[in-house]
Amino acid sequence: MTKPPCMVIVRYVLPAIRAKLARELIERYGYRSKDAAEMLGITQAAVSQYMNSKRGQQGINIIETSKNAEAVIHELVEKIVVGEFNVDQEVEYVCKICEILRKDGVIT
Repeated sequence: MTKPPCMVIVRYVLPAIRAKLARELIERYGYRSKDAAEMLGITQAAVSQYMNSKRGQQGINIIETSKNAEAVIHELVEKIVVGEFNVDQEVEYVCKICEILRKDGVIT
């Protein structure tokens, strides 16, 4: 029995998106974990778990199979860095990534 796409997104993809965002903010842009947590609207402990691969790892494999989904995540990071994004817009991007993953046949 396959899981509905929304269940896959919430369980695997959303944590992976947050993990990838946290990693980019810290590793690529040099933000502190405290600042990354604030920018993403999550706790510093969650950022630490993402950075230490304790959260989001299963979903990263799902996301990385789609270059289009990866591109949306990079676009999102850039919007976060320049202040054109707030956490209330997260659902919009999660839905966009879900649509891409479904279109690419990564999730059904």
